Amino acid sequence: MRMKRLFFMAFALSSLLASAQVDSTDYNDDDISMEWLKPSDDEKSRLGIIMGTQICTLTGTALPDNKPMFGLLGGGYGRINFRGGWSIQQELQVSFRGSNFKANPGDVGSFRFLYLDVPLLVFKQLGNKSKHKIGVGAQYSNLINGLMYLDKKSYPTAQAPKLDKNDWAAVLAYQYQFEYFALQCAVKSGFRNLNLGYAWPDLGKPLNNNGTLNNFAVELNIIF
Repeated sequence: MRMKRLFFMAFALSSLLASAQVDSTDYNDDDISMEWLKPSDDEKSRLGIIMGTQICTLTGTALPDNKPMFGLLGGGYGRINFRGGWSIQQELQVSFRGSNFKANPGDVGSFRFLYLDVPLLVFKQLGNKSKHKIGVGAQYSNLINGLMYLDKKSYPTAQAPKLDKNDWAAVLAYQYQFEYFALQCAVKSGFRNLNLGYAWPDLGKPLNNNGTLNNFAVELNIIF
């Protein structure tokens, strides 16, 4: 419940950020056509909201037989455009991530994480006035909260798993601009090992095998 409240609070804040772009002196009640969403050709900077879904998992040798799961994300972004179709995009978002596992009795069945993500991307437009952009960058993530579930029935333990709360990921992105919004697809591969080699809390099978745990996610977002 705490994780859901944090997500909706972040989404509300990002919505307020986007609404701040609208100057109340520039429109009246007869013209609320959301024209402020439409990017102009000579636009130098932009603030907006980002929201979407992702397929994510934990890769590595510490917990094999991993399976994907769906997660949500939402937040805000700022973009600065340069000449030649280059741009820098800074995002700030909260995301639900984790992984499912093929669990035997007493083994880890799944993780559920709430992360604060800070991606920084450099985009290049593919041609003059093209709707296509490709981007590369990096993402820093901080673990806000995490839960571990055991067995096939999956029940939460009383304590969070002892994982590294800081993560870094390489990001490859693609963006397609529509008239009033853009679709953004991103692949994010974590290169920091989250496994600290500590025993899990409660009845969890100890994960002290010095194996690796890495975040991996494929996102599909709408940005305004």
